[in-house]
Amino acid sequence: MFEIPDEARRRLTVRFGDGVAAWLDEVPARVEGLARRWGLRCDGVVLSGNSALVLPADRGVLKLHPVPAIAAAEAAALTHWAPVAHVVDLLDHEDDGGLLLARVRPGTVLTGSGALDVLPAVVDLWSAAPDPPAVPPLRERVADWLRRVREQVAAEPRLRARVPLEALDRGEADALGLAGRRGHHGLVHGDLHPANLLAGAAGPVVIDPRPHVGDRTFDLVDLVLVDPSGVDATVAALARALPGLDPDLLHAWCRALAPANAVAALRGAPDAGRTRRLVALAVGT
Repeated sequence: MFEIPDEARRRLTVRFGDGVAAWLDEVPARVEGLARRWGLRCDGVVLSGNSALVLPADRGVLKLHPVPAIAAAEAAALTHWAPVAHVVDLLDHEDDGGLLLARVRPGTVLTGSGALDVLPAVVDLWSAAPDPPAVPPLRERVADWLRRVREQVAAEPRLRARVPLEALDRGEADALGLAGRRGHHGLVHGDLHPANLLAGAAGPVVIDPRPHVGDRTFDLVDLVLVDPSGVDATVAALARALPGLDPDLLHAWCRALAPANAVAALRGAPDAGRTRRLVALAVGT
């Protein structure tokens, strides 16, 4: 019997509100229909990120988004990146929010990997054709993300005690200013943290884009901040490896987004040392 785990329901409800319950009720019938259409047999546990359900299948991975526009943007980005080696392959998609993706093997998550560890994937993303698909501007992504982070901090005193709202406000203002610059313009993955990089047969494989158009420098920030104590050395190494990268711009992005990254670490199951270093970077101590 098809069941959606309680944790998946909780995460999607946090992201999309109580209205997502009706969509979740329809998921079993949609999975059955897509399995027939694409000749699939789902063979694994239902997984969930913060904005989609993922079902492993015998000849791929079925991904369902509650918001069709998010799925359409992901399909457009994966199509744009189809010629490059280190991005997951899109096998098929449909207009109501369903994607069929290639299965990455072994597919283990590269959590803890920094920008230098996954440099082949970053080089691939930056080497794609220069004309991006029609997806929203990066400023929308930054504004939406930082708004949600601020709401979390405002609601949780323990977070405010570590990352004051003033630090978030300052970081948000700086980030929105950076997002409005042209920078290293192109298609931005939009969510390039280590959990969205999997181990593939030929190196790291990028998954789960939240694509926008803007300064691609944005995509390096989460990877650089894997080690907040080594920002200077990592930025210098990236500047040598990535033609067109402005190290001063990357430093500015890291300072602006450090508060939001610190909040994410505090809300997760963090490495205590990394979290302390992120908080120190976020509040300027």
